[in-house]
Amino acid sequence: MSNLIFGFGLLIFVIIFYVYLFKNKGKKEFKKAVKKGNRNLIQNSIRIFSIFLIIGILQNFLSPKQVGDFLLNFSGVKGIITGLFTGAIMMGPPASGYPIAQYLFENNASISLVSSFLLSWVMLGIVFITYELQNFGKKFTIVRNLYAIISIIIIAYLMEMIL
Repeated sequence: MSNLIFGFGLLIFVIIFYVYLFKNKGKKEFKKAVKKGNRNLIQNSIRIFSIFLIIGILQNFLSPKQVGDFLLNFSGVKGIITGLFTGAIMMGPPASGYPIAQYLFENNASISLVSSFLLSWVMLGIVFITYELQNFGKKFTIVRNLYAIISIIIIAYLMEMIL
């Protein structure tokens, strides 16, 4: 409920801000800003739709059993790296990766492999890189993904040692 209230509050703030711009900056700048905003919204909507389409296709054609069987062939460092890249390619919300993780655990996969898979499933996204490059820039995208990869490897090793 508090998220809903916060969302409405933010919406009201944006509307007030637009009214302020309209009155103080003039109609010409306001129309220019709205046109630019609409163009960006349409471009980003197309990108996001195509990203979700690719993710949906991957998740529908590759069952948790197929992905799990592929990942079970690897262990140790190869398992971590393979889990990392498989999760990055598949990409999705955490809840949709849990069935694959459960299948892996049931078939005696290492904790580091499952950890690297689930972390990269959420933190990395090869499909999402084009959107990230467009909106955040090359430097940000490279640095964020490098930090994410390093973090995933460290966390996977720590999970293996702790559990």
